[in-house]
Amino acid sequence: LPSCIIFLFSTLIPLKQWYQRRVRGSRPAIRQALAPSVIQTAPMSGSSTTHWKAERYVSVLTVGAMGAAVVAPSLAVDHFLALVIPLHTYWGMEQVFLDYIHVKPVAVVVGWALKILTAASVIALLYFNQHDIGITQACKDVWNIKRDEELD
Repeated sequence: LPSCIIFLFSTLIPLKQWYQRRVRGSRPAIRQALAPSVIQTAPMSGSSTTHWKAERYVSVLTVGAMGAAVVAPSLAVDHFLALVIPLHTYWGMEQVFLDYIHVKPVAVVVGWALKILTAASVIALLYFNQHDIGITQACKDVWNIKRDEELD
């Protein structure tokens, strides 16, 4: 374990020194393009904490809904899953895109594409629940594919 810590610090210190030489000493446009954009020293605002809490509640509700789908599958549980799974995925992918896409026009296009794909997945899952076997039964069928092949 101590050798891992020494290795970690021996690689991080030269990287920090390179960053300070290359980015801080460069022109402002290059510095802005290369600098991490997510560093915030101000405490979270009320809106941010509310959003953070909502994300956590949806995560817990998603786990609970998956458990309910196993124990007592129903159309209501499937519809709830059709709403919370895309919402949970949307928030997760939104954070990935915010962290890694720093070019404004690309970020706007990717943001709208994510919103459209999320809305399309909600609609598709609700349609699948209403007019086909539903999310829970589909997962059970996929889970049992190998067993069904062995029986044949």
